[in-house]
Formats: sequence, structure tokens, C-alpha cells
Amino acid sequence: MKKFVGFICLILMFVIPATVYLAESQETQEALTAISSIFEDFVSSKDNLTKSIESTTNSEVVTSGSTEEVQTVKNKLNEPSEAKSYPELTPDDWIDVSINDQKVYFKRGDEILYTMNCSTGLEGESATPLGEFVIEPERGETFYNQATGEGANYWVSWRDHGVYLFHTVPIDENGNYIESEAETLGVRPSSHGCIRLSVPDAKWIYDTVPMGMRVVVRE
Repeated sequence: MKKFVGFICLILMFVIPATVYLAESQETQEALTAISSIFEDFVSSKDNLTKSIESTTNSEVVTSGSTEEVQTVKNKLNEPSEAKSYPELTPDDWIDVSINDQKVYFKRGDEILYTMNCSTGLEGESATPLGEFVIEPERGETFYNQATGEGANYWVSWRDHGVYLFHTVPIDENGNYIESEAETLGVRPSSHGCIRLSVPDAKWIYDTVPMGMRVVVRE
């Protein structure tokens, strides 16, 4: 009997610690599993929150910005002002330049055929002259003015035979467009008196608008 009791005690000496160890290991494993689950939930929530913020921000940009605000400088430089074909002109059509609007309107009577974004002269000595004029014979593909350090492409004279022009956004001495200047088109004056336009708009005037067409420049 004593031997039997001793044998049982010996077994219990190994079984009890083993049971405790297994129980602790299971609790540790369960704890690690729970921590891992909580961490995964946190990462998932963070990612979802980030996506939600980005989606909201993008939505606000699209819905709150006007067409001019979201239009890139490159677009303003390289694209026509309107997403439609340029008009077929007739002898009675005329050009209406608004300083306040920073727009060039091609009109047939009072009907607006096409609207171009422009940038006119700065106030003071560089102001674009007001009045009624006509498209003059002088026009050319490019010029560069050493005094101002700027030139332009597709120029067409409308006053003083080569002094006041329709032309593109300025180019530098290497013939590259100064892209930052396109930002002012349709927004504010920035020229030395000429009427700046996007490249396609200026080229269309150079290619299409006839000598003698009436030009009205008003506030």
C-alpha cells in the first residue's frame, strides 16, 4: 500500500506541474491570439479611416473647385479655351475684348460665338488701350524682345502696326513657353499691353482672323 501511495505521489509530482504549465501555455497562446486580433483590427480600422479621409478630401476638391480652379497650368497653356470647335467666321463678325472679364469674345452681332481666356496689360504704362481698332496686316509666327526678356508665338497686330498684339503666353530666349504665365489667363492682367492667349487660341487667330476685322477693347 505504501508503495502504491508513493507511486501515486510520484505521478502527481509530474502531472500537476505539467498541467499547470499546459494551462499557462494555453492562456499565453490565447492572450497572444487576442493581442494579434486586436492589432489586426486596429490596422484595418486605420486603413479604412485613411481611405475615408482621402475619399472625402478628393470629393471636396471635385465638388468645391470651379473649372478654372482645377484646370492645370499646362491645360491653360496648351488647350483651347472652350471644348468645342472654333467658329466659322463671316465678314461681319467682330472681336470684343473685356478687361474686367479677362476674356476675348468672338461675336456675330450680340451673339457670342466663342470665348477665349486672355491676360491683358497691367495697370499704368502697360495698360491695354481701350477703344475701337481693326486687325492690321502685320502678323508672324514668333518674336523675341531683348528689352523685356520675353517673346511670343503666333502674333497678330491690332494697333500701331506691331506694337499691340494678340499672341501666345510668353516664351523665353530659348523659345520655351514660360508656363507659369499661363496661370493668369482668364484671371488677371499680366502683360505689357498685348493680349495673351493659350497656344491653340493664338494660333487660330493667326491662321484664321482676317485683316480688317473690328476689335473693340473695353473695360
